[in-house]
Amino acid sequence: MQGSDITWARIAEGKIVVATSTRAFLHEDALAFGGPFSVPPEGPVSLAATRNLLDGAVGVAQREGPAPPRRELTLTGWIHRLAGYFHTTHATPPLMIEAAARFEAEGRAALAAWAHEKSRDEHGHDALALRDLASLGYDARALVAAHVPETAAALVDFFTSLVRGPGDPARCVGYAFALERLAATRSAAEVRAVQAVLPRGVDATRCLRVHSAAGTDADHVEDIVTLAAGLSHGEREAITRAAYETTRIGKRARGDAALRDDDLSTMFEPFRVALET
Repeated sequence: MQGSDITWARIAEGKIVVATSTRAFLHEDALAFGGPFSVPPEGPVSLAATRNLLDGAVGVAQREGPAPPRRELTLTGWIHRLAGYFHTTHATPPLMIEAAARFEAEGRAALAAWAHEKSRDEHGHDALALRDLASLGYDARALVAAHVPETAAALVDFFTSLVRGPGDPARCVGYAFALERLAATRSAAEVRAVQAVLPRGVDATRCLRVHSAAGTDADHVEDIVTLAAGLSHGEREAITRAAYETTRIGKRARGDAALRDDDLSTMFEPFRVALET
């Protein structure tokens, strides 16, 4: 796509991500209005500049504040993460159908088509998390009904507000970008590290593999870049800000990391059943 090789988006008060076809940087401006970025660019933006804009917003959020506490990878911790995967993937298809309906009502054909496609692409991914939990010997549906990790709950609440709230529903594109951009960085080494803490012969990485560099999320990231490049400045800015906010939510939800393995084991024990055969 041909378009401008410079764009920008205000992601928070006093914070503007500026992107060109070769890089992105954060411009901090105390003024809410005025200055060099007060007049929005017109027309489409190049794919390279759009990609850098969205990546830049995610990068700003990742660098803000202290690093989240790291949790040692354990079997119990993986069960906890699978419950989180279930809740975020379970929410996506129905909320994207709602978003598509809003876009159609507003005459926004490109966004409606993307949301419908996204709903189809994500259909059944929650079942992968359930299969992984069942493979580990748990009543998967009962476990996820009782256990909603803090980070997953915060993300789903935010996603729901983007689709159903009074603002521009195009923000849900930014939510999807942030999560799929993260997923696309999960390497085969991370999958192997998870496999190493699982019982021998158990496959409980189905959901992770789909949401990793080996899956389709990298393609989905490029789909979003192409979509956003052709939208208006206001829509692109809303998407970029939501990508920034989604990344911040994922980083600042600290309750999950604070849970001890012993506490999680006690929490999960009532849901133990015979292993799949």
